[in-house]
Amino acid sequence: MTLRSSLFGSRLCGLMTALGLSLGMALHAAYLLPSLYWFQHNSSFLLQVITWFGAGYLLFIAVQCLQAKPKGKLAIEKNQENITPIRALFMGFLTDALNPKIIIFILALLSQYIQGELTFSQQLSYGAILVSVQLIWFSAVALFFSLPALRERLYSSSHWIERCSGILLILLAIKILWSH
Repeated sequence: MTLRSSLFGSRLCGLMTALGLSLGMALHAAYLLPSLYWFQHNSSFLLQVITWFGAGYLLFIAVQCLQAKPKGKLAIEKNQENITPIRALFMGFLTDALNPKIIIFILALLSQYIQGELTFSQQLSYGAILVSVQLIWFSAVALFFSLPALRERLYSSSHWIERCSGILLILLAIKILWSH
């Protein structure tokens, strides 16, 4: 998502996608950290529902990627993809908010280090670390891939990059649905 927003939108769009992804991570951290102990010891129908929605959203994005067409050189300046900073923020947020892998990642990562209940300050600390690391990483991706020279090179073959991404997203959605 960040790469796409940086390449087809602008540097600002890429950074807004990074912020949206981090806000999605914050959403998951907000309910997972206080209930980590419960999630560690109980299976949850909520986790299954989030998995279904997440796989569906991945398929939605995949279909859009598979429909990518070659773009002309002028499209970079004109932003024919119509990616606005607000749209980039929203798409970034939805991508993480509906991604079941984020839930599994948080539970798997923190379950190794945390046993028992967390205090409120510990929850805030762990949440801030998760969100900050994600924001820093995806901001770096946005800054790197929005460099003009790299952006122009990638743009000419972007429809192939998107189509390959679409195939990978379909495979990921199938894997998510198959494993649950």
